[in-house]
Amino acid sequence: MLFGLHGSGKTLSCARLARYFQKKGLKPAVICADVYRPAAKDQLKQLCESIGVPFYGGADGGSGTQEALRIVEAGLKEFEKYDVLIVDTAGRHALEEDMIEELRRLGEVVRPDHRLLVLDASIGQLAATQAKAFDEAVGITGIIITKMDGTAKGGGALSAVAEVGAPIAFLGVGETVEDLEKFEPDRFISRLLGMGDIKSLVEKMEESLGAEAAEAATDWLRGKFTLKDLYEQLEALRKMGPLKQLFQMLPLGMFGGLPGLKLDDEAFQITDEKLHRFKVIMDSMTKEELANPKIIDRSRVLRIARGAGARTEEVNELLRYYKMMQKAIKTMRGGRLPFKLPKGLRF
Repeated sequence: MLFGLHGSGKTLSCARLARYFQKKGLKPAVICADVYRPAAKDQLKQLCESIGVPFYGGADGGSGTQEALRIVEAGLKEFEKYDVLIVDTAGRHALEEDMIEELRRLGEVVRPDHRLLVLDASIGQLAATQAKAFDEAVGITGIIITKMDGTAKGGGALSAVAEVGAPIAFLGVGETVEDLEKFEPDRFISRLLGMGDIKSLVEKMEESLGAEAAEAATDWLRGKFTLKDLYEQLEALRKMGPLKQLFQMLPLGMFGGLPGLKLDDEAFQITDEKLHRFKVIMDSMTKEELANPKIIDRSRVLRIARGAGARTEEVNELLRYYKMMQKAIKTMRGGRLPFKLPKGLRF
């Protein structure tokens, strides 16, 4: 059962938890007991449908504690054969006594194995106060920290943990249902100190690329890096999530301490747009051109540009980027990029 203040990301966290358990091979189902916020049920239903998870929210029109209890009882009965049941409760503006009483009564009906408090990473020192109040009212077995992809680093959450003695269970690190990570103290501290999180990055790569990734990487290091490989690399990047999120997992000294790795939003937006543009251009190439870029002469550049609705300069920029990537792979062990990134691919 999840609970927390309004705007903490609780509803999205329910869908994320369902997706997390779904990827573990379990059968999750979600029950929405928020009968006060009109969009809550629709939002959670859409999220569950997007990942193929069963959802129950009752009929429209009802409100109040009795309606919330009725929905939960019916949902528990409907999903009694499922492995994991996740119950979303109404968000609180503050710790109103009547809403706390509703949480207590819902808890008596659900009898949850875990009662998770959802906190916004930017809440700061108020986290401790909120956590203590919720813990005294309904008991907390774990905490989910959301919006960790923003400027806040979650220090307030640490205060909450110290206050109630409940562990941080998960971190929300993005904006989609996929962006939930199991909390591990060493990873959290590593990111907090700017040391990156290579372990999480590797796991994300394995999840997105599959078992063929290692074999492909071996071919690249042997010099067999084609435009087709570059295309697949860009596809993988898009599956793994926003570039800003990926680069936050890298140590600040990566690539020989590039000044910078400046993680400003504008730079990463340009980068995403540029990579997408490159992919569109490659869609206009033949299989032969993708496999052997050396055959691409001026006449082919003109044809590719027309097919992609691009300028010839953009096609030539892609070819330069490909050559740079090829050179980078060959000199990867040196730890320093041997070139300047093309315009629009600045980090």
